[in-house]
Amino acid sequence: MSATIKDIAKVAGVSHMTVSRVLNGSNAVTDETRDRVLKIAAELNYRPNLQARSLVMNRKYSIGVVFSTLSSATAPSFMQACLNGIYQTLAKDYNLVVKDLERGLEHFNLSRVDGVIFVSQQESDDSFIDFALAQGTKLVVINRRVERESLINVTADEVGGAASAVRFLIEHNYRRIALINGPAKIQSSIDRQQGYQQALLDSNISLVADLIKDGKFSIQGGYDAMKVILHESKDVQIPDAVFCSNDEMAFGALKAINEVGLNVPNEIAIIGFNDSDICQFTTPALSTVKKPIEEMARFGAEALFALINQEVIDNPVQQLATELVIRASVR
Repeated sequence: MSATIKDIAKVAGVSHMTVSRVLNGSNAVTDETRDRVLKIAAELNYRPNLQARSLVMNRKYSIGVVFSTLSSATAPSFMQACLNGIYQTLAKDYNLVVKDLERGLEHFNLSRVDGVIFVSQQESDDSFIDFALAQGTKLVVINRRVERESLINVTADEVGGAASAVRFLIEHNYRRIALINGPAKIQSSIDRQQGYQQALLDSNISLVADLIKDGKFSIQGGYDAMKVILHESKDVQIPDAVFCSNDEMAFGALKAINEVGLNVPNEIAIIGFNDSDICQFTTPALSTVKKPIEEMARFGAEALFALINQEVIDNPVQQLATELVIRASVR
């Protein structure tokens, strides 16, 4: 019987995921580790299936990356982070094919890709998941929790992340906290609103429906939603904080607040979600919840390569932790 990735990992004293990174050409390992793993792989006469087939057939292998939607509910920074995580793991003999499920999958034949990473965002995606599994497609689903036997599924703790943000605001004496959320059908919107509501209810703070608006996961949507919140509350009481379900909406909300002459954070605090690169360059720098998007995508890609190579995957279902990052947009 030929050596497996687990055999190499045991001898090298590293995890099987580290071995997978090395064998798939990832740069996310040290030179010392790469050299040790490759030396042991050679000593054990390890021969990964796809690389052997690639040498024989002289062709590159294709990985499909399918998003639920790229046109209506996916921030550019989210897509970029997903693809960055996958590219970090790709070997040179792989091609990446990116598709948008909402726009249809014309000219995308599942039998012509060696595996699919599905960035799932809504419940209606289940029909594609079931179809792909029925076709025997090697499939990994990331971003949304999906209950399917033996399905590899990598997600992040979005409920906990949102709750931690709102809890922080409450602990710092903010009480009238608005929510600018994404489209209602998107699972991230559902989870982040759940976390928002959970934190308020845990502190016996009543929900105010007028303070919850749809910002469409876009900068313009966040701007428009914040304008509506400020207009509707000008004769009552403006919110002293706003939690935005992604950073793009927070950028738009920040502009709307500045335009009416209110100060962030002295009059209104603001927290976003995802921790995109721009957060630290806004004025003031945006506090946010860091979602490990690249890590989630990288884990998904590593698991898919292990699946393609018929390796055992120790943890097929993973939920990664989120982290509250406090910057100058709260006092």
